[in-house]
Amino acid sequence: MDFVKKLKSSIGSADRVRPKARSGPVWKGPEVDGITFSLLSRFIVCRERFRLLVVEGLKPASGFNHRIEYGQMWHICEEMWAQGYEWQGYLADYCGQLMRKYPTDQDNIEHWMNVCSTQFPLYLYYWSEHPDVLQRTPLLQEESFGVPYQLPSGKIVTLRGKWDSVDLIGKGRNAAVYIQENKTKGDVQPEALKKQLHFDLQTMMYMTALYNNPSPDLARLGHYRHADGREYLIGGVRYNVVRRPLSGGKGSIVRGKGTAGAKCGKCKGEGKMPSGARCVKCGGDGRIGGKPPETQDEFYSRLASVIMEEPDNFFMRWRVEISPADVRRFTKECLDPILESLCDWWGWLQETEDCWMNAGGRGAHWRHPFGVYNVLDEGGSSELDEYLHSGSEAGLERTDNLFPELST
Repeated sequence: MDFVKKLKSSIGSADRVRPKARSGPVWKGPEVDGITFSLLSRFIVCRERFRLLVVEGLKPASGFNHRIEYGQMWHICEEMWAQGYEWQGYLADYCGQLMRKYPTDQDNIEHWMNVCSTQFPLYLYYWSEHPDVLQRTPLLQEESFGVPYQLPSGKIVTLRGKWDSVDLIGKGRNAAVYIQENKTKGDVQPEALKKQLHFDLQTMMYMTALYNNPSPDLARLGHYRHADGREYLIGGVRYNVVRRPLSGGKGSIVRGKGTAGAKCGKCKGEGKMPSGARCVKCGGDGRIGGKPPETQDEFYSRLASVIMEEPDNFFMRWRVEISPADVRRFTKECLDPILESLCDWWGWLQETEDCWMNAGGRGAHWRHPFGVYNVLDEGGSSELDEYLHSGSEAGLERTDNLFPELST
């Protein structure tokens, strides 16, 4: 692409500037700055690592991560297309920013930009005749939110984030509002994903924010009031998953390197005859049947063909109904206790100069150790999750011995 060539020629090596130490916390707490899904996830995993980020402002130096950035590229395409803009230019601009930020990864960034440019039009075509698209009225697009949320203690925390899309789906009395979440994943496990959405932290946190926007009075009714003053029934979430190509499994093709071909039988690979004349069969190359390396255009064209051979393998979307009872259960059993703990932790942290002072006695602060395995954080589940969801004890057994490894 001409754009990429010009961009590469204008980008030199980037000078890395060492960040200065901060004089105060980066974050002002959940009741002032609010909390996002990303920050809350960090708090759940490790309070000390969370403290290093929100107080000291310390985080690992970033490098180009194609898994994360492909998702960002896709979000840009989704957002610009939904607003009626030519998404290609915005994608190129974003990738240009990445190339300036990561000058040593320009070829890799160009590659994933080309993959996105190949896959996105196929995605639009695939869903173009789907009822959810034909009966879709966009209400919000890539909308940042900051919704006040009152905890049982009376504290008010601002839930922050960005809805990919909030849409009215259907017509007349059957119409309902759905949040659409767009995800790009290398590995997709449809059945597990659908089961987990009713208690997925990001999904349900975003649903909670929608229920309380603009007023918690509407949450009990399961309604959303749009800026136009009209109220709509909240249906749930449309979980839109795009499998990232070239990430293992079906469709993970590689660019052809070309072949040298076989030795010419007429000239025995010499390229010329005993008389010294050039071999007419191989044209003087000494080999026949060779193939040149696959060009970029040929490779991405072949990738498009692979995607369209099995589009269901790359484009998935589920409409999951989420009721007010589901939201209440999530807030009662997960969100409220965690946010109350976060507020208490932050208040305690403001009172002490040493975060470890009396931490053991109060249980307020700790550092997550290595060697701990959590199947939930790995995207898995067990029969206990089915019990929590439905009360079924299938696949479970009862025990009165919690230390079998110590038995003689």
